[in-house]
Amino acid sequence: MQSLKNKMMQHPLLFLIVLFGLLQIQNGRAETEQENADDVGLSELIALGIKNNPRLISLRGAITIAEAQKKAARDWPDPQIRFRKNWGSNEIPAPFTETRTESYTQQLSRTVINEDGQEKKSISEETVNRNISRTITEGSDKTVIEETIEENSEENITILPNPEIFEPGGTRTDAREMIRNGTETNFHDTNPFADEEDTQLQFRLYVPHPGIRKARLARAEQEVKLARAVALNQERDVVIKIREEYEQLQYLKAQIELLELEESAAKSYSEIQSKMLSNGLITIDKIEYVESGGLSVEGAQIEFNSQRDNLAARVGLKNSQRIRITDKLISPSIDLDHTHLEYLIRMSLANRGELTTIRTKEKIAQSSLNESRAKKIPWFDYVQAGVGREEEGGQRTEESWGIQLAMSVPLFSWLGHESEVRKAAVASYYSQKGATQTIITAEVVASYENLKRAKKYRDRAQKHALAQKEYNTEFIERIKNTEKHKLEKIRFEIAQNATKTTQQRLAAERTYNKALLQLEKALGTSLEKVFIAPADDQVTESALPSKVLMIKNDASDKRPSKKDASPNRVDPRLQTKRKFPIVNKIRSGLRSLTPKIFRKKN
Repeated sequence: MQSLKNKMMQHPLLFLIVLFGLLQIQNGRAETEQENADDVGLSELIALGIKNNPRLISLRGAITIAEAQKKAARDWPDPQIRFRKNWGSNEIPAPFTETRTESYTQQLSRTVINEDGQEKKSISEETVNRNISRTITEGSDKTVIEETIEENSEENITILPNPEIFEPGGTRTDAREMIRNGTETNFHDTNPFADEEDTQLQFRLYVPHPGIRKARLARAEQEVKLARAVALNQERDVVIKIREEYEQLQYLKAQIELLELEESAAKSYSEIQSKMLSNGLITIDKIEYVESGGLSVEGAQIEFNSQRDNLAARVGLKNSQRIRITDKLISPSIDLDHTHLEYLIRMSLANRGELTTIRTKEKIAQSSLNESRAKKIPWFDYVQAGVGREEEGGQRTEESWGIQLAMSVPLFSWLGHESEVRKAAVASYYSQKGATQTIITAEVVASYENLKRAKKYRDRAQKHALAQKEYNTEFIERIKNTEKHKLEKIRFEIAQNATKTTQQRLAAERTYNKALLQLEKALGTSLEKVFIAPADDQVTESALPSKVLMIKNDASDKRPSKKDASPNRVDPRLQTKRKFPIVNKIRSGLRSLTPKIFRKKN
């Protein structure tokens, strides 16, 4: 060791090469561990599908929006504060003059009786013309009015004759002119031309209608439930779709393994027959086996890769090679004898997403109907309080305050037909709910009956596989003294028969799984919440034998190498990180059918 160390110290290039090799080995181990850690199983695929599904992302956003709308439905309208201030400025007007003209004519009849009782009659006609002029001078403390009146009058008097007093009569005219001047002064207590200010402050509070608010809150709550129900229904659809595709991959995986076993058995039988024919052990004509190069396996592998790529694309996984197919294809049995159909129907009516959605929509329509009915009840729209103040010339002249209540009279709501529309919507959802319940009930009954048939088919396939295994074992024991070349043919036929039985068993399990998935869809919930599998109704080990499969006959060939004899040897195109349980059982079943006399003794 010391000499090796000295040589490496003497040759630094060799030391670097060894160090680089060690690092590469370490990196390879780390990458292998990382790959194993990054394998994606069914649970991880479901988690990725739920996380990356665009529809689910949208529905999660809809839930957030509905919850925010529910909070917003509790909010009151914002109150209003109104402030108003007016300013007024007055100017003292210049002196102005008002002129007025009056003109009138009056006629009078007079009768004068003297002391002696004698009458003297006269007729007077007077015409008056008057010009009035007023000059008004405004001031902050007083108002001065100067008035001038010019009056001209002319009176024509006619005296009637009176023979009793020897009055001959006659006519007389009187003319007069008069001018009058006057001044009027009005003093003001306050300045009428002072600046004015008006200030008002109002506070208005809108009061929601209690009936409308209650209906809107109920509708918002139901909309949240609706968004969650739609999201849950979509999530179930995503999970079921992923499970369907995953089980399809499991089935294809098992089919590929069976095709490999069939091809390997045919090739092994052909090689043994050729060797026995060349050694002169048999004289019959040999049917040559022409190797197909794995065409059937390649076709199945192409379909498997296509399905795996589609599943990876569905869940948003970039590398489909990371998908790990390890879950058991055989599902646990379900105790149908102790399950009542009425219970399953009740479970489906309580859990089916479409029925839950219709129920929630019906409640939303009912809330809208309650809101339309509440609109017909009068209610105070708002309450308003206000204060005001007026000022003139910097002095407060007036203060005021008041409270105002505003009520709406739902006249047009009484005359409208909104409630009729809401009633029609409620009736429509009620009818949909009844029809959907009928369809769901029929689906549950059909799925239940189909599952019973699939279970009988599965049980028969299990019993047939067990009976076939026992028969093959007994038959081999009876013919162990038969000629060797006949034994090889019988052994090949038994291997073909075992493969066919396994294919039937696999088809029965897949049919049973499809029936389970169909019933789960009809119930709208996981079967684990509905059924409990009995302990004595499981897939037993006797139905599928348990030893390692070796297709080649050791008696007709040399001992295989350690690499070829590995029980886990799989075609590199199909190799995965983990083993496939049912395929291992199939291999062990075919191996257990080989009698000890066919095995080479050491």
